[in-house]
Amino acid sequence: MQHTAGLGANSRKKLCDFFGSPYRAVQAAGRWREAGLGLREPVVETFTRESWRQGAREAWEKIKDSPADILLHTDPLYPEKLKELCDAPLVLYYLGDVSLLNNSSLAVVGARDCTDEGMAVAAKIARELSQAGITCISGLARGIDRVVHIAGLEGVGSSIAVLGSGIDVPYPSDNIDLYRVMAEKGLLLSEFTPGTNPLPAHFPIRNRIISGLAKGVLVVEAALRSGTLITARHALEQNREVFAVPGSTLAATSEGCRELIRRGARPVFSAEDILLELAPVLLREIEEKPSSGANGALKTKPVSTVILPWTNEDKKDKTKKSGNRVTRPKAAERNNLRPALPDGVSPAGPNPVCSDQADLNDDEKVVLRALAGEGPRLIDEISSRTGLPVSRVSGALLMLELKGLARHLPGMMYLAEHAVET
Repeated sequence: MQHTAGLGANSRKKLCDFFGSPYRAVQAAGRWREAGLGLREPVVETFTRESWRQGAREAWEKIKDSPADILLHTDPLYPEKLKELCDAPLVLYYLGDVSLLNNSSLAVVGARDCTDEGMAVAAKIARELSQAGITCISGLARGIDRVVHIAGLEGVGSSIAVLGSGIDVPYPSDNIDLYRVMAEKGLLLSEFTPGTNPLPAHFPIRNRIISGLAKGVLVVEAALRSGTLITARHALEQNREVFAVPGSTLAATSEGCRELIRRGARPVFSAEDILLELAPVLLREIEEKPSSGANGALKTKPVSTVILPWTNEDKKDKTKKSGNRVTRPKAAERNNLRPALPDGVSPAGPNPVCSDQADLNDDEKVVLRALAGEGPRLIDEISSRTGLPVSRVSGALLMLELKGLARHLPGMMYLAEHAVET
């Protein structure tokens, strides 16, 4: 149905709900008027002529020959929260760890043209959320989105990217390295058929999925007129929590956040602020989550269990659920609760100072030496200097970025963050 012009996500969802399933809705195309959706006659006629079959067949062939896969609205792994939307996509294309859809998640979004402070705040909050078992969702854009995904990958919660293009069309080109790592260690999602270009109109559409998958949306930086605010608006319409980082009172990049706070968004300064606010919801979710068994077991298991923040007595009213309160564990217990980080990632965060290169693989060591001195370098130049193919250079650079040893700049440029021994 998505290959018929004029038949939007809202109408497709209502048709499937009315007839019971996408298959039944397609079979009953001659009876669509019974659904009372007010569909325009030309749209119904176009569908009944079945001209959509060619596009559907081409999409199937593309996905069949790619590493990506399809998640149908009727699949047990399809997120229940997304099903709540009146315009939920009937089909999702995915690449990566689909079990992340079972995790508790929060969308963290912000401006492409952001400040260094904004990126630092976004990375810190996303990292701490992920280390607490919360999956961080964003849109794979430049700026805030990029650092959110990178920081999310550091923790057990990992990260999900929702694309405004086909699952096989990485965008923007500056983030191809991140796209590849997300496909391996996180999850890429798209409702657009394979091969779909990243048109401007697609991004407001995909934003409803970013918010729809999440318990809430955190806006880190946003101008007063910003596409990021569309995600916040979707969140409000979907009855999700909206959080915002106030930012500097003088920064134009925070005007949108301050406006959200004026309208009722919750101001936050740390990941703990969010976790405390969502604690009752997260506790209820943990209690209600079904245990896997022989009957109705999930295909894959969730990555983690949420680790809620400890609280003191003045916050206990926020964290009670069925008479139980989350209490502050002792230091030794907190160390046991902290989830293990991926291999090669320092628990110190994104900017650890490496005294040696023992934790780097051979590619990372070679690329790091090529970055030493003389300022930023193009990824192609690094490839030429090292003799490594661009794909291996790209993977090494992203891991160096995760370890705080390299910094990504616009135009596929990279800069060493620390002096290195050559």
